Amino acid sequence: MIISGNNYFDLFGLSPAFPIDKKKLDTAYRQLQQVSHPDRFVNQPVEIQRKAVQETAQNIEAYHTLKLPVQRACYLLTLLGSDFDLHSYRVSDITLLMQQMQYRDELNDIKQQGKFEKLEEFSDKLDKLTAETEASITLLFELDSEKNYATLKNQICELQFLNKLAIDLNEVEEH
Repeated sequence: MIISGNNYFDLFGLSPAFPIDKKKLDTAYRQLQQVSHPDRFVNQPVEIQRKAVQETAQNIEAYHTLKLPVQRACYLLTLLGSDFDLHSYRVSDITLLMQQMQYRDELNDIKQQGKFEKLEEFSDKLDKLTAETEASITLLFELDSEKNYATLKNQICELQFLNKLAIDLNEVEEH
């Protein structure tokens, strides 16, 4: 995958790819924040303070974009020249939509029927599905072909769904 120019990956010294070194991202983010944090510039002219605030805001946005797999995948698509608005995209894979309904129903059944002993099994299945989806996204980015973008976008939507389902699962586990 060839991506050049200033981008969030460059900011943190990372190669533009879906799988990233999260420890390196965290370390680079902390280092950038130490250098550009506005508190370091309180005795400087207003213009320098403003620049520090802007850099800090950019660092925060870049960090959160790369830290979260769904946002990182969307950002990579944008860098590759494919506009992708996750919130307005319509999934075209009927099988995927049916699977999502099945997983949602399964979690609701566990919750409504009080089968809380099934939560761990469901959680394990969700972790496996998430790992498989991330592996698929990685492969599709490595193939770097525009003909795979529709599949890639569907996979990103699936990952988003799995993330939301994990949040719902955590809520059930807490109750």
